[in-house]
Amino acid sequence: MAFLENVKRLASGLQGRTTLFLLAVVLAATGISGAIFVRMTSNMLLDQTRSKARDVARALAWSSADAVETKDSTSLLAVAEEMLTESELCYVLFTDVSGQLITSYQRGAGNINHLLMGPDGQISVEPIDTPKLSVHREYGTRVDIVYPVRPLRIDAQRGTRPTVGYIRVGLDASSYEARLGYLTYSIMGFSAAIALLMLPLGYQVVRNVVQPIQMLNIATREVAEGNLTARVRLTRRDEIGDLARTFDRMADHVQDAHDKLVSLNEDLEERVRQRTLALEEANERLRDMAARDSLTGLYNRRHFNDFLAQLFSEVDRYGGTLTCMMIDLDNFKQVNDSLGHKAGDELLRLTASVIERSIREADIAVRYGGDEFVILMPQTTTLEARSSAERILTRFINDIETDMPEASIATLSIGLANQNGPGPGKPMDLVQLADEALYLAKSGGKNRITILEPDRTQPSKQNFDI
Repeated sequence: MAFLENVKRLASGLQGRTTLFLLAVVLAATGISGAIFVRMTSNMLLDQTRSKARDVARALAWSSADAVETKDSTSLLAVAEEMLTESELCYVLFTDVSGQLITSYQRGAGNINHLLMGPDGQISVEPIDTPKLSVHREYGTRVDIVYPVRPLRIDAQRGTRPTVGYIRVGLDASSYEARLGYLTYSIMGFSAAIALLMLPLGYQVVRNVVQPIQMLNIATREVAEGNLTARVRLTRRDEIGDLARTFDRMADHVQDAHDKLVSLNEDLEERVRQRTLALEEANERLRDMAARDSLTGLYNRRHFNDFLAQLFSEVDRYGGTLTCMMIDLDNFKQVNDSLGHKAGDELLRLTASVIERSIREADIAVRYGGDEFVILMPQTTTLEARSSAERILTRFINDIETDMPEASIATLSIGLANQNGPGPGKPMDLVQLADEALYLAKSGGKNRITILEPDRTQPSKQNFDI
């Protein structure tokens, strides 16, 4: 099956079709030339046979003139027998001047006379001295000629040699047919030999032309499919070689342009990536700036609710603890009124710095409003949250003494509330509970820590006073 497919593809391809076309042209040229040669040779052989028949008829006419004139059939038969033994004569017929048969002689069996007689029973003596080729299935092929018989003497009254009769001669043409047949078969054999020789030779000649074209086709298809390294690499010094080298140069230019385009694209992608990263960082900074308080740098209250809802939902779904710490600056209004708003702003920034340095990375510190701060502490017990609150109080006092001794009247009050595991309530319930703890801390003397549990409305006894 594969062999048939290959043969079909070869026959339908340029190489197969061109080979068959060349073979057809050569066979046609050989056939036409052979036919012309056979025709010319046939005419030449026929002319030779006709000339020979005329010579034989002339010789018989000279040798039998007296016998024809006297109608001596015995002498005529002797002349005929002598000629038949030494030549290719098939038959000889002697007639008088009117065409009446005197005698005849033929080689072989049968009687050919009836074939040569006309409707009146006489031998046809027309045309005269014009050899004709006749074919009969029984007697074969022959050249037939009628020749006048004239005596050697000249008529005294007319001054010419009168015609006293005619002879009709049939010359065997089988040798002519044999030579013509041999010539025809020879030319046919020669044509077949040329065809057998031309088939591989023509195939190879066409292959020498078509194969580079096929290579060009394959290379072109590979380049079109994306293989820009495909080349023809022909060393021929003809038009096809020039075409192949032009294709290779074109492919080189295409590959160079593609490489440059790829490089530019990679550079562009890198620039886009860097710009995207820079834009994302800028957007992140903008989002962070929008989420933070401009004075203290802590998260603002607008984003506090999002953090609270997320952390409260995690505790409610997965368990654990969440502690809310609310911090308020004691005596902030007095500091602001006595030292000015600038000192008040500095005190707020100092408080924010103390908070950031005292909590964990997972904790979220928020400026809740004015001089009030909130810290959300996920997975933190009240004891752990109290430790952080103690650090905040201690560091705040130390930083006030060091950096703002003029504001030493400022202290911190802290309220803590804890959500331990899933339970009823809303996120703001936890904030409200922490706010109540802060209120109790301030009303209890300020500068202290107060803790409220979710199921209690009275302050915890775990207070820390400075």
